[in-house]
Amino acid sequence: MDSNFIIDVLRSDPAAIAKSTELDGRREIRLLSTPVLYEIISGFLFTRSRSEATAFRALAARFGVLPFDEPAATKAAEIRAELMRLGRVKSHVDVMIAGVAAAGGHTLVTRDRDFQDIAETVGLVREAY
Repeated sequence: MDSNFIIDVLRSDPAAIAKSTELDGRREIRLLSTPVLYEIISGFLFTRSRSEATAFRALAARFGVLPFDEPAATKAAEIRAELMRLGRVKSHVDVMIAGVAAAGGHTLVTRDRDFQDIAETVGLVREAY
C-alpha cells in the first residue's frame, strides 16, 4: 500500500474505502513498507495531528511491514537510474517504495500518478483506485 492510499482511507475517501473493501474480500496479506511508514509518520509529526497519528497507528497494526533492505535498495537504485536516463526523475521516497514493492514482487496500491510513470518505465505492478 502506498502512503496516499493509507491517508485516503484514514480520511474516508470513497474510492479508497471501496478499494479497501475490495482488498478485504481477496483475503491477501496487506503490507506497508518502511518508506511508507516514514512518509506518513513524518507528515503527522509535521502537522502535529495527534488524532490522525492515533488512527494511523490503529490501522497500521493490521498490516505486515516490509523493510527497505538490501534487495529493495538495489531495485530502487535500478529504478532511479532508469528514470534518470529517461529524464523522469521521481522523489527518493517514491522510488524507495517502488523498490520495496518490485523487489518483493508485490502489487502497489496507489493513485499517485508518479507510480504510473514508474510502472510504465520499469514494470512495477500497480493497482489504482
